[in-house]
Amino acid sequence: MAVPGLVLGLGYIFFFNAPNNPANALYHTMTLLVLCTIVHFYTTGHLTAVTALKALDAEFEAVSASLKVPFYRTFWRVTLPICTPALLDISRYFFINAMTTISAVVFLYSPDTKVASIAILNLDEAGEPGPAAAMAVLIAATSLAGCVLYLGLGWLVERKTQKWRNLK
Repeated sequence: MAVPGLVLGLGYIFFFNAPNNPANALYHTMTLLVLCTIVHFYTTGHLTAVTALKALDAEFEAVSASLKVPFYRTFWRVTLPICTPALLDISRYFFINAMTTISAVVFLYSPDTKVASIAILNLDEAGEPGPAAAMAVLIAATSLAGCVLYLGLGWLVERKTQKWRNLK
């Protein structure tokens, strides 16, 4: 959480651009951009997941073990449904930040990997403030549409997996 995106991007350049590095093939690929974005914003998602898991009763696993229920069934039927809203929040967080990040990505993109947030910088440098503003509005509209989709999906998930919260 404390590493700025610019430092992360420069570190990725030095590591992945080294000719003797076997991971050099990832340089200038979309895979590296996705990996960098996940690493850059990982801590917030991790803390959200840990908080959701800590909210669970610790006795679920003990009870399922005493009833000889396999751990994967307990995970699939208890842990995952309870934590699904947190997983949706994490994926929405990654989506919004991936749409708007510039700091690390500016060092890692190539002409083959078109990134919308970098296109704003390129258009502005080319003296095209109108198209740059239009691209920014498109990113904001896409992020808004993504949030609306996540809200709808969250409502469906809450309705299906969180009925037990409303029982009294």
